[in-house]
Amino acid sequence: MDTRRVQRTGKSTYIVSLPKSWATKNGIHPGSIIYITQSDNGALMLSTDRSERDLRAKLDIGDKAGEPLVRDIIGCYVGGYRTIEIVSGHMSSAQKKDLHQIVNKLIGPEILEETINKVVIQDLLSSEELQAERALRRIKTVVKSMLQDSISSLLNHNVELALDVIQRDNDVDRLNLLIARQFTEILRSGSVKQETLNSITAFTYMQASSNLERIADHAFRIADLASQADWTLPEDLSESMSRLESVLGGLIDEALSCLLQTNSDRANELIENTREIQQRVQMMAKSSTGDKPEMLLRLVVASSVERMLDYIMNIGELTINLRHATFDLDKS
Repeated sequence: MDTRRVQRTGKSTYIVSLPKSWATKNGIHPGSIIYITQSDNGALMLSTDRSERDLRAKLDIGDKAGEPLVRDIIGCYVGGYRTIEIVSGHMSSAQKKDLHQIVNKLIGPEILEETINKVVIQDLLSSEELQAERALRRIKTVVKSMLQDSISSLLNHNVELALDVIQRDNDVDRLNLLIARQFTEILRSGSVKQETLNSITAFTYMQASSNLERIADHAFRIADLASQADWTLPEDLSESMSRLESVLGGLIDEALSCLLQTNSDRANELIENTREIQQRVQMMAKSSTGDKPEMLLRLVVASSVERMLDYIMNIGELTINLRHATFDLDKS
C-alpha cells in the first residue's frame, strides 16, 4: 500500500501526489483530467474514464438449455455485466428460443448480434437510470393490484381477471431482478452515483423487493386457483375475503411508505396491526364445517394470505433495521 502526505497549496486547497506507476500505466500526464467518486464510507475512487466500465461475460453453453441456461443469463444480468456473449459449437434453435425468451423477461438487455453459433446480449439501460426507489414503487403498485384482483377473481368467478393476474407476475419478476442488479452495480463502486443511494439502503430495498415478489407469488397462487374451477365460496369465507381485499392493499401501501421514509415508529405499529389480522386469518382457516373441497379451499387461501402478511411484517422489520443501520449516516 502506498502512502502520501497531504499538502496544502494556497489558502484552501489540499493536494496529494499520485503514484507514478499508476499514472504511467493509465497515461496520466500534466493537464489530464481525473474523475473522483466518493462512496458513502468516505473512500475515493479515481478513474481516467468517465464512462462505465465495459463489463463483459462470455459463456460457452455447449448443449445447455432450458432452466439451467436461463439461470446463467440471469446470474450475469444480476452480476451487472453490460455485455453477455453466448457461444456454442452448434447452437440449437431451442437454445436460441430460450435466449430470446429470457431477454424479453429482463429490463435493459437486447440481442444485438446473432449467428449460427453465437448470440450477443447488450444491456442498453444506463446505470444512471437504475433507480431502485422508482422500481420499488412500481413493484408495489403491480403487487397491490395483483393481490386485490386475485381475490376479486376468486370471489366473482372471473377467469379472465385471474389469467390477467397470472400474466402480471412476469412484470414483478423483471423489476425484482432490476433492483438486485442495481445493488451489484453499487457494490462495484462508481457505476451508480453513490450520493443518490447508499449501499445499506440499496441492500434493504433489494430485500424489500424480494418480499414483494413473494407476495406476488401468492397472489398468483390464488388467481391460479380461481382460473381452474368455478369455486362456490362459503358465505363466511366470501365475507372475510371481501374485507381482506382492501385491508391487504392498505397494508402494502403502509409498509412501503414506512420503508421509504425510514419511519420505524410507524413500522412497529404496522407489524402489530398485521399480526392481529394474521390471527384472524388463522381462525378463518379453522372454521370449516363443510366437505373436503371446501376445507382444501380454505386452507390454500388462508395459507397464502397468512404468508403475505408475514412478508408485509418483514418489510416493517427491514424499515426498523434500516433506521438503526443508517442512524450514523443521517448525523454526518
